[in-house]
Amino acid sequence: RSNVGKSSLLNRLAGTTALARVSDKPGRTQQLCFFEVGRGEDAFHLVDMPGYGFALASEKAVAAWQNLSATYLRNRRTLRLVLVLIDA
Repeated sequence: RSNVGKSSLLNRLAGTTALARVSDKPGRTQQLCFFEVGRGEDAFHLVDMPGYGFALASEKAVAAWQNLSATYLRNRRTLRLVLVLIDA
């Protein structure tokens, strides 16, 4: 979902405030943003994805983000874990 704090969580997990761009406007993340965490065999990637909820963007743009995310999730063979953040 948009504006739930996905980018803020990535920054917190990485121990920095400058890894993922944070905004108070829903829909700021508009592409897949990849972040490598760790080194060597213990390294893994975190991916900041566009949200599925309310966003300050056109319906066409939101539909494109949804298609981008769905395609990534369906086709990424090495994917091991997906976390869905929900603002309830």
